[in-house]
Amino acid sequence: MAKVLYIDYERCIGCRACVIGCEECSGHDHLSRMFVDELNPGETVAASPTPCMHCVTPACAESCPVQAIAIADDGTVLSASLEKCIGCKNCTYACPFGIPRVDDVKKVMYKCDMCYDRTSKGRPPMCASVCPTDTIRFVDEHEIKSEPPKEVQFKWDFGGTVIETRTVIGMPDTETNRYGFREGDGVQS
Repeated sequence: MAKVLYIDYERCIGCRACVIGCEECSGHDHLSRMFVDELNPGETVAASPTPCMHCVTPACAESCPVQAIAIADDGTVLSASLEKCIGCKNCTYACPFGIPRVDDVKKVMYKCDMCYDRTSKGRPPMCASVCPTDTIRFVDEHEIKSEPPKEVQFKWDFGGTVIETRTVIGMPDTETNRYGFREGDGVQS
């Protein structure tokens, strides 16, 4: 049964353990494939870790003129093949989430491949392994999409073009404000 990344932004404390763990993975050449954005710097520690969304129909792979981006049997969208990638950046322009990066020196695309060397053997990716708050979890795809612990999103509408992703996002509770207190009552939820 396929497993996917489940990311619950409400749990993220912005520690960047996922970024450091990703940089230390073998074969990553100290380039993280995980990105963390601060949502409201100076006011809160809220942050959003962003790996590859592993689209069911990946625009990055479809736009690659040399078929350097492979899709594994379990649906994981792999980083570009070093032997094939020509560094044209078509994948970067095509990705609606802005995920792939191109190393301009090596002329090769790199992005999260969900630590395929680990996940293909049933082990969680490094980012999920080192996350101290369980913001990033490696979970059963069917279970998280059909019986989520909270509202989740894995279909995204880009002006009428709907893209389904294998990375699943746990949506924030909209009944509480950004500091975790319910509106008006001052009681922490």
